[in-house]
Amino acid sequence: MIDQENLSQFEKIYNETYNKTLRYVICKCSNLDDVNDIIQETYLEIYKLLNNHKDINNYQNYILSIATNKIKKHYNILYRIKTIPLFSSKDETNIIDTIPNNIDIEKIIIDSNDIDIIWKYLKKKKLIIQKIFYLYYVLDIPIKSISKELNISESYTKNCLYRTLKELQKFLRKDCD
Repeated sequence: MIDQENLSQFEKIYNETYNKTLRYVICKCSNLDDVNDIIQETYLEIYKLLNNHKDINNYQNYILSIATNKIKKHYNILYRIKTIPLFSSKDETNIIDTIPNNIDIEKIIIDSNDIDIIWKYLKKKKLIIQKIFYLYYVLDIPIKSISKELNISESYTKNCLYRTLKELQKFLRKDCD
């Protein structure tokens, strides 16, 4: 039987930790399709612990450690989570300066009918680009914070974002024709 006190404590913990936990899991996963499963498993374990009357004091760190274990388990103990390879500085071009001023970057992701098409397109891109898009457009995290979370330069984050947006714009125009 569900204990009302445990349920309200779980809701409090969930509401206070969800965004940070989601950001953490997104940054650590090597496939964005796995994020929801890992988040669900993490909070399910917290709920079970509360029902077993375990007292959780520093629950943010506790949840992150559970999430870390769930990620490791999800990818198997032998599988190491991939680190994000950075391009050498010669490959990193300043694409921002090459985008014409008349391109409305935000416009290409506004139409809700295009969202599925956009995410399918992004699934074909490198994992780092998928993470940047998810953190920027879904979680509304600033570029500076994304670069810190993913341990990449701010200019590289912008380049990935804007280069892919430009590609998306061309792709969506081609798709509409």
